[in-house]
Amino acid sequence: SFVTDIMCILGILGIILMIIENEIAFSQINNNDTSCSWSIKIIISFTTIVLIGFIFQYHRLRISLDAINNSIGDSRATLTNKKIYLIVFEILICAIHPIPRSFPRRLKTSVENISSVSSASTSYSLSYIDIDIALGLPMFARVYLLCRFIMFHSHLFLDASSRSIGYLNQVSMDYFFLIKAYLQQWPIRCLTTFCIIVFLVGSWCLRACDYTSTNEHISMLDSMWLFIETFTTVGYGDIIPSTYCGRSIAAIIGLFGLLSTALLISVLIQKLLLNRWEKYVHNFVLNIQLEKERKIQAANIIKFSFQIWCMKKKNTSVCSISYFRAQRRLFQSIDLLLQIKQEQRKLIDSCVDQIDLISVQRNTSVETYEIKEQFKIMKVKMDNMEEKLVDMNMNINNIINDIQKTLNMLLNKVSK
Repeated sequence: SFVTDIMCILGILGIILMIIENEIAFSQINNNDTSCSWSIKIIISFTTIVLIGFIFQYHRLRISLDAINNSIGDSRATLTNKKIYLIVFEILICAIHPIPRSFPRRLKTSVENISSVSSASTSYSLSYIDIDIALGLPMFARVYLLCRFIMFHSHLFLDASSRSIGYLNQVSMDYFFLIKAYLQQWPIRCLTTFCIIVFLVGSWCLRACDYTSTNEHISMLDSMWLFIETFTTVGYGDIIPSTYCGRSIAAIIGLFGLLSTALLISVLIQKLLLNRWEKYVHNFVLNIQLEKERKIQAANIIKFSFQIWCMKKKNTSVCSISYFRAQRRLFQSIDLLLQIKQEQRKLIDSCVDQIDLISVQRNTSVETYEIKEQFKIMKVKMDNMEEKLVDMNMNINNIINDIQKTLNMLLNKVSK
């Protein structure tokens, strides 16, 4: 946990310093370096080297822990090609940063030279991108360190009982599981945090990649407006990306906008759905209404059947309007009664969900176990009764034999 905390701090610090360095360069002519920006690049390089060292330490501890969990003596045996590729990929992501070049020297340039240079300058081409921006934008990938920080400080990950239950059920307590758990627990909070982070990062990336007609970076407000247009897939066209870099960032923002819209719709659907008890109350009220309608239609069937019977007793013509009307109402009541019964069956089916089925299965299992135990007890009692009956039979046979012997002795004495 301590190593991940330091990695997260160094990663976020590098991103902040990169933004500050580029903002200083944006204020200069042709994005020239200053002594201040050069010093910040030195600090970024130092923090990057320290971060890579902590990455090696983190993976060394993780490989050692895997070896201990799997009872392996040599920790190198746990290394696989996939783990090696992931470690190399993580190091490459964290190693990319604006590299300090030669120390900038002050050039005494007159105002006339500056104005002549600015007047003679032409607009940048579509493929233009500053080297510091090209090396600075990939640094936003270090945000994954924040995700690792959240994982190692989550109560689900730190709780030994929850991890044991997950291990027994073959559920790994990784970052994707935590994301799904947090989206289930706090959907609005997670979605809002995600959109704010994407908004700030995407707006600054658009500012860094896009230029005005005077070769200056667009303002932060304009980049925010361009982000909103792209994120919401509106695209008014008043501000457009001026480079391939800006177009690439806009395409990525559009994909994030579609993903956020899908997440927002799922969250709204989850909030609008009735919970289990609300569904029970709603179905109970509907069932009462359907029961009232069923009784009304059953009474109408009896009433119209009685009317038709009375008309037949009075020898009313079958072709008369009153007879036809009563017969039509009778058939309508029968049809409505069948529809109400069908709706009641559908209501019962919709009320029974997976939780009810699981509870019924659990209760059935408990009752089956109790019945089995009772059968075992009955079997033991039957065996005891059988043994007692055998003993009684033997005693009765012995008594009969004794009586016979006694009678034989008496007969012998009488005969003498």
